[in-house]
Amino acid sequence: MENLKLRAEDVEDITILSAYLQDAITMMGDIAYVTESRRFVMMLNRYVWENRCPDTGDILPDKETACSRIRTGLHFDDVLKISSQNIILSKKKQPLELLSIEAYNRDDALFQVDFVFSGDGVVRLECEMISAHMQDIGNPWPAKCHPKHAILDALQDDNTG
Repeated sequence: MENLKLRAEDVEDITILSAYLQDAITMMGDIAYVTESRRFVMMLNRYVWENRCPDTGDILPDKETACSRIRTGLHFDDVLKISSQNIILSKKKQPLELLSIEAYNRDDALFQVDFVFSGDGVVRLECEMISAHMQDIGNPWPAKCHPKHAILDALQDDNTG
């Protein structure tokens, strides 16, 4: 497997990053904002979604396993401010599951980037521009299971009856 290396420069690009980072696991100890360089950095254990067919969810023929994770670095430059909601910043070892990354053009010519975590947690970046880089680091390792969400399971149950 070739490691991913992606760059995001606009709101649409963030949608692609979000898809690759859905269900990634991190913790507060792996998140930092460097004020001097206006850089936000995060290390995550990314679920390797690209091992599955996007239409069927089946394991792709050239992949050994559908369930694996890989260490991934993510950083945003030109960050003016960071804030959070429903996340205890002092709990450095508390696991956080990333559900999505959402980006918006604001009326004041700035950008807002929200990292939405399970349990209603949000980390918000206020950026001059969108300048993000994501890169896998090292080799993937087997994951215990395919990420599941109760809302999706309920929808599937409704369709089977």
